Amino acid sequence: MGINTDLAFTLLMLIKLTSLAECELCFAVANHSGFLCSACYQELSKTSSACLFCAEPLKTMGVCHRCLLKPPPTDSVFCSYLYLPPLSLWIKAFKDKQQLGQLPRLLWLMKDKAPELEHIDAVVYIPSEGLKLLKRGFNPAELIARQLAATYNLPVLGKALSKKTAQDQRLLSRPERIKNSQKSIHAGKLNLTNKSILLIEDVVTTGATANAAALALKQQGATYVQVWALARTPNHAQ
Repeated sequence: MGINTDLAFTLLMLIKLTSLAECELCFAVANHSGFLCSACYQELSKTSSACLFCAEPLKTMGVCHRCLLKPPPTDSVFCSYLYLPPLSLWIKAFKDKQQLGQLPRLLWLMKDKAPELEHIDAVVYIPSEGLKLLKRGFNPAELIARQLAATYNLPVLGKALSKKTAQDQRLLSRPERIKNSQKSIHAGKLNLTNKSILLIEDVVTTGATANAAALALKQQGATYVQVWALARTPNHAQ
């Protein structure tokens, strides 16, 4: 299916999803999300205190030791939830099993816990490399980014970043992730002078991908790069 067909399909799924009366986890009456009851929603692992620059969970809000020693190129990272079940299962189903019906609930969860975006000029996403895009049929980050951009009336810069064939980040250690991202993500040829850019991601683990993207955006003149991801892994080891 093409992207337009995919989006049409997700809109139909959204209509279906919001018409459900039962929580899919416990079968109680669903809240306004249409797929969770209030009790199950409260049980989702949310980020409460995290590093302001990389969103690593902390005991109190502040800056983690890594970012104190070496400030990252990202200016702010906001993650709505922790990458734990059932959310992690929904994300995997969306990305790995091509279950596009998961998209409306992921979008709802992101918009329910959204950062301040008044200062943002445009939205970007990490592009998929050719073979992975061909196999999956769509770019998860692009679908999320375009839907959120439409919601907040922001332009999408689809050519701000490019990506070459690389290893799957989920199979790599932290040092390997950093090297892999640096080699695979490259700057486009846009004029982003004095622009504040919002980078959309589904999951942040080490921050390697976001940092490589932020560097590429700042090479094009961006002065501020904020990352908004649905979930953050609980620690760097995961």
